[in-house]
Amino acid sequence: MSDLAPKRPHHRAVDRIAAILETVATEPQGLGLTQLALRLDAPVSSIQKLVNGLVAVGYLDETDHRFTLGAAPYLLSLRAGRVPARVVRHADLVALSREHRCSAVLAVRLGDASVYVDWAGTDDPFNYLTVRQLRTPLPETAVGRVLLAHLPERERHEVVSAHVGGEAEAALGLLAELAEIREDGFSLGDSGPMLRGIAAVAAPVWAEGVVVGAVSLAGRREGGGERLPELAEVLVSAVREWAGRAVER
Repeated sequence: MSDLAPKRPHHRAVDRIAAILETVATEPQGLGLTQLALRLDAPVSSIQKLVNGLVAVGYLDETDHRFTLGAAPYLLSLRAGRVPARVVRHADLVALSREHRCSAVLAVRLGDASVYVDWAGTDDPFNYLTVRQLRTPLPETAVGRVLLAHLPERERHEVVSAHVGGEAEAALGLLAELAEIREDGFSLGDSGPMLRGIAAVAAPVWAEGVVVGAVSLAGRREGGGERLPELAEVLVSAVREWAGRAVER
């Protein structure tokens, strides 16, 4: 579609820095420089200066030659009001999961992908994705489509255009679905190709007028799909309650 903006190009150095931060963030005990290089399949010499620079500005901490995530990324998110944990507590997800016998997940957007950052339930696929914090293209999960639906128009069009590969009919269909999500206040249906056979409902997490994340309730389609309208009402009500609670703090 000619009116959809092209996808923004990646930058090699930025991609490498992002990979360093994301890799270190998954290791609470930290990683040595050689370990980090092995994880990234990169020469030590190619990441040493980047790591030193990240330590200098607080994005990484170094103790006994091991690197852990610094306070700077959290501080930036906190200042921007984009820390979903300020709105959604782990106990909230646990309560929803137990009461409605399904998985409850919290996701955030990273670029053109969504990542699960917290989870409660008994479904192994969700547990795997949460522990690994795998990036999933925004259109391919319920939470991702909610996050995509609330992006500014230009960014939304960029992601849609990149996802459909220039197919006008597919782009229009996806944009119509996203408009419906914004109007309804939730997404309802199949979770997506990452978790086939999973039915899900997802709703945005708001903080100070900005969508900072998305929460989903999901379970096996057999025996669970017919509950989606009920779960949508439950989830939207819960998210509103959490947002109000956060404002009162």
